[in-house]
Amino acid sequence: MSDPSTESLAAPSGPRSMRDLWEAEPALRHRYLARLVPAPLLEHYGLGPPRSWSEGPEGVFRCLEVPGEDAVRLEVWPDPAGEDPALVLELTDTYLGHLEASWIVINDIHGPRFHVDRDPQGNPIPLGSTVRNLREEIRALAAGLAPNQVRPGLRMFRPLIRGVEAFARTLGVEILYVAPLAYHNAIKYEQYGFTYSSGQEQMEWIHREFQPGGVLRARMDGSRPFRMPWMSDTVRGRSWAIHDGVLGRRWMAPQMYKFVSRDFHTRTFPNAVW
Repeated sequence: MSDPSTESLAAPSGPRSMRDLWEAEPALRHRYLARLVPAPLLEHYGLGPPRSWSEGPEGVFRCLEVPGEDAVRLEVWPDPAGEDPALVLELTDTYLGHLEASWIVINDIHGPRFHVDRDPQGNPIPLGSTVRNLREEIRALAAGLAPNQVRPGLRMFRPLIRGVEAFARTLGVEILYVAPLAYHNAIKYEQYGFTYSSGQEQMEWIHREFQPGGVLRARMDGSRPFRMPWMSDTVRGRSWAIHDGVLGRRWMAPQMYKFVSRDFHTRTFPNAVW
């Protein structure tokens, strides 16, 4: 049975892409974007439904155009003067007319912050840079975080992904893409129904070589905090080791996709332990 609330938005003349959405009347754009904010996140931070949006760097609910891209960036700042948002979601049109979730962050803004995104002098580290803040990374590792996390998460990824799928349906989009920035992201996306358009062979090789007798497991010799032997058997441990260069080369992000409302059940790390 179809969702009546979805049908009310999916009018034939309504937006069919992120470019259409950005060019629509603000009131319509804001109605669409409101559907993307998970209800559990609103409840967690004591926020009401997002009825008004700022199209600039202020306010609790913000929607921003991404320069040079057919994309919209959505941010939720329970504390508008705080250091980090609770939610960042960037959605981009693909050249084939599908939708890519190109950036997803969910933060516990009341949790401790780990400055893995800044160098030891406090300067921002550009995405993709080889610069690292090892002291902060070791703190994050010890606190149970994964690579690139600056704060603990809120375990709300599932309702967010389901919300993005419902949103895609309102646009008439059938395929959702993601580009995992780290190994643990790829495993997480598998668990939410994504499979690979490229990179599955790499993921299967990584799993195989972390097994007893594998070349990656042999490199987990305890010589560095990110290469302790136990880390071979966990998603988070493997991700830190890969972030630390255990592959002997940089991580090449696979390309992943799913059909809206369909799960592929791909598992390159069967029975994965976080």
